[in-house]
Formats: sequence, structure tokens, C-alpha cells
Amino acid sequence: MSIGKLKTACLGLNTRTSGLLELACSTGLYEIVSVADSSLANAEQTAQNYKCTAFDDYRQFILQNQPDVLIVAEPLYKCAEFVKTAINKKCHILKLVPAAANFDQAAELINLAEKNNVKYVTAIPSRFAPGFERLGDYLHTIDRKQYYFINVCASFGADFFQPIASYTQADRKLSGGGVLLNDCFDLLSLIIEKFSLPSQVYAMITNQSPDKKAKQYFGEDTVTASLAFRDGLIGTFLAAKQIGNNPAAPIRIYGAQQNIVATPNRLAVYDSSDSLVAEHKYPLKGEKCIAEMFIDFGRALLEPDKYKLRSSSRLDLATMAFIEAAYLSAKTGTPESPSRFFEISEKEKFPFA
Repeated sequence: MSIGKLKTACLGLNTRTSGLLELACSTGLYEIVSVADSSLANAEQTAQNYKCTAFDDYRQFILQNQPDVLIVAEPLYKCAEFVKTAINKKCHILKLVPAAANFDQAAELINLAEKNNVKYVTAIPSRFAPGFERLGDYLHTIDRKQYYFINVCASFGADFFQPIASYTQADRKLSGGGVLLNDCFDLLSLIIEKFSLPSQVYAMITNQSPDKKAKQYFGEDTVTASLAFRDGLIGTFLAAKQIGNNPAAPIRIYGAQQNIVATPNRLAVYDSSDSLVAEHKYPLKGEKCIAEMFIDFGRALLEPDKYKLRSSSRLDLATMAFIEAAYLSAKTGTPESPSRFFEISEKEKFPFA
């Protein structure tokens, strides 16, 4: 691995990933050495900015490069085998959401990365949003047993973290799902990180498109789910695709003495009478959150003895288990257990007991 900077390649390019590469380089921890896209013109245009090589042949791109980090923005159905080859060449993977199309694929890639002693991590900049960071800090200072209900409501229009999004959204059927997989991965990961993986998920999904063929192709645009956790905590989760600008997804936590509201730029605490006890507002810039994500990832790779990676492949896998359980519940009409997917996979150990 290079000293000071990580040799970095990017698989899949568009206007969003161009901004992503700029932010990675702005941290001083990454050097772009090669890019690839199905359109050679796109690859060459980006390569000019970084004075690096360009490819439209993904196999040659992987074989002819030996980067420290591979940013994967291309949907895995187009490049999974090449990502596996990169992992076997001891390359760390930063995958734009979602982690994979399903639990089995995520488990395969994460296990392969662990076998090769490299990281396979999903890029989630919202983890570095100050409101959500302070939520985690606050939860460590109080008795969480007093809290009994979580309500999470997500609506999507203009995405605050749009620069980090991969363009699997154009291929929802092939990439595995609709809003739950493609739009809610980061929020679900946050819930699991701050609390735990629910023991049961009971979900319903729908698509409001008047075109029946479109319903089959694009996946769901609305999800509602009831959640049950092992410690008696329960919750609800609602995600809806909408048009226009919408406020950031709020997380509401209800307790015997206090209620908490968290958004990416705000943390507020209310008493049992719903009177405001404390409120903290923070300046919020999407670019700063993305840069901090790159700094966290880069430092953990360059100085692993000094810096611990904030993210976790096991957390990503637990998030995939949640999503898989929700989709299965919607099909069966009964509650499903995310831990079941760890139990039926011989290679997996349940990480959130």
C-alpha cells in the first residue's frame, strides 16, 4: 500500500461519482489511478481530470490494475465477478449503497473479503451527519431501557446525500428491489447500529404506479413495517417515494421520561409532557459528511493501529438481513426474523445477539 495516499480505482461513472472522486481526493488520502465505465467516452473524460487510465472492459480494468481501494458504483449484476477478482487481489472495496442485491450475495462478498484480509464496506455518509452522531453519543449517556418505541419515517424527493448514490435506481428490478433496498439502506443501518437488529419484522409493500408492468419492474415505492426487538422495544418504519423536496427522515424515540427526535442536523429531547427540554442544531453539508466518510475509511486503512473504522461489514450484513426479512414478510404475510438468514447460512455468525 502506498505511503500517505491510497491508490484508488472507480468502477462505474456518472455525474454523481465524479463529485465523489473529487471529495475523496480533497481529503489528501486518495490518488485516483484508474477508472472504468461501460462508456469509454465517460471513462476517458473522467480520466483526463486525474491523469489516469480509462477502461470500458471491466475484466482488463481489474487485471491491469492493483489499487488499494476500489470504489464500486456499478450495479453488482454488471460487475460482481470483477469485484471478486479485485478482492482476491487484496483490494479493499467501498461499495455504494446497497451492499448487494440480496443477503446471500452480500455474505459471499464479505466472507471473501475477510478471507483475503481486506475490507468490504458500504458507503454511508449519513452516519457522519452531526445529528445522528450526537444521537449515538446521547444514547450512551442514558438508561436505554426506559425507551419502548421507535418511529422512523422516511420520504424521498431531492436526496440530501445524492452525490453518494449509485445509479442502481435505474435498474431496480435487476438490483433487487425498490425504496427499501436502494433508498433506506443507510437509515436501516443506523437503527441497527444504535439499537440492535430487530428480532421480528412484519412488512407490507406497495407501488402506486398505474402501469402494471411498471409495478413489476420498478419494485415498491412504499414500505411500512412493524419491528420487534429482543429487549421489549418495538417500532414502526415507513418509507415512501415522493416528488419534490422533503425534510430529512426523522427518528423519534419514545420513553417513560423522555422522547427524542433526531434528524441529520438536529437532536431534540422532550419530557413526558412533550415540552422541549434540550435542542441542538448543527450546520449540515452533504459534501462534508461524504468527506468525513472518506477520511474515516482512509485513515483506518493507512493506520489501522491508530484508527478504527466506524463502519462494519457485519453491520452491513445485518442490514441486508433486515431488508431480506422485510421482503420475505411482504410475500408471506407473516412476521419474519432477520436472524434466520444468519442461521441458515453455515458460514455466518449472528453479530447482533
